[in-house]
Amino acid sequence: MLALVALGVTLAALPAPRTAPVPRAMLGTWSDGACGKPGTRLVIGPKVARLAGGRPMPIVYYSDDDGAGHGAIHWRGEGNVDNFVYLPASRRIVHNTQGYHMPGQILYQRCSAKTS
Repeated sequence: MLALVALGVTLAALPAPRTAPVPRAMLGTWSDGACGKPGTRLVIGPKVARLAGGRPMPIVYYSDDDGAGHGAIHWRGEGNVDNFVYLPASRRIVHNTQGYHMPGQILYQRCSAKTS
């Protein structure tokens, strides 16, 4: 029991991730295949994102989330562990479908600078 209390105190002492506006480089329409196919698209706006033709869902961007010094977009909904990280060197977005350090990554390339 004491170990659980100590763990709770340790976790409570960790700083909360910093939220920030979604970077301009991430805004727009992205695809993991052909840009013309809705089932392959990721559309990112300032407050919502839409994946594979689904309905727009609220997002939050944490500027200090990724261990490599990158920020990441997360769904605001509870229970979602996946995230989206912009890779400046390749100008692509990686979708960690099961969270960090887990299998299931999808790489997106930009279709357009506009959101749709």
